[in-house]
Amino acid sequence: MKKMRFKNTALAKHPYKLMVVISVFCLIVFHFIAMAVFPDNFMASQPVLIMILILMMYLWIQEFYDSQKLVFLNQNLIEAQRRLEKAQVDSIAALILTAEAKDTYTHGHSRRVAQYSIAIAKEMGLSEEEQKIIERAAILHDLGKIGIDDYILRKADKLSQDEWDTMKSHPYKAIDILKPLKFLTTEKDIILHHHERCDGSGYPKGLKEEMIPLGSKIIAVADTFDAMNMVRPYRNSLSREIIVGELRKCSERQLSKDAVNIFLRLLEKNPELWNLL
Repeated sequence: MKKMRFKNTALAKHPYKLMVVISVFCLIVFHFIAMAVFPDNFMASQPVLIMILILMMYLWIQEFYDSQKLVFLNQNLIEAQRRLEKAQVDSIAALILTAEAKDTYTHGHSRRVAQYSIAIAKEMGLSEEEQKIIERAAILHDLGKIGIDDYILRKADKLSQDEWDTMKSHPYKAIDILKPLKFLTTEKDIILHHHERCDGSGYPKGLKEEMIPLGSKIIAVADTFDAMNMVRPYRNSLSREIIVGELRKCSERQLSKDAVNIFLRLLEKNPELWNLL
């Protein structure tokens, strides 16, 4: 059993290091023996001490080289993991964009919501990593609607209670689809709560104010704006004056006041945001 454990040690994986360590140990033992036998002959032990120092330096250099090599390999592994994660998200995003492309009324919706959300997050001074998280969540925010019947999604009349209950299930459906992707923990939370409202009137859990993730609040503003600014089966897009008025009104009860004010400033500074395709 001892031999089995020894084979798994770092020294066993690098035999030359083991040989150097054994050599150092033997030289130290030899040095102490020489000192005991010839206590007055210090000069005789100097070559031994020099050899020990050289071998110790060699070991240090090798350890430094191996540690740098390990850091390099670890960086490559992390980068490969990131590329894999991005490929997985891109695959799901492509599925959403394909589904949206079938309907002229929703075409490009997720992409636009992502662009609005990033703009708000950047204006808020959020970090690049936080912006990426919000971008991924925004792209995937309507993923659960893939599991909702097209009749309900495109119905021009008011939804029945059963239909509305089905519609309100789409955040949970998105989480179920994304469940295998363990690295999207924060994104899942943002997606789940992007229909929550600050006054507690939203779904699926009726969260209020600070209980709602910031990313969800940002996407809610972007989603609401795009819904009013795009043509729907039952109406044309609303005028800019009505949209601004509705955003201001909603910021008093439902939407994040900070996120709305920031987005309205962005619309003034960047009028092209009104015409994203």
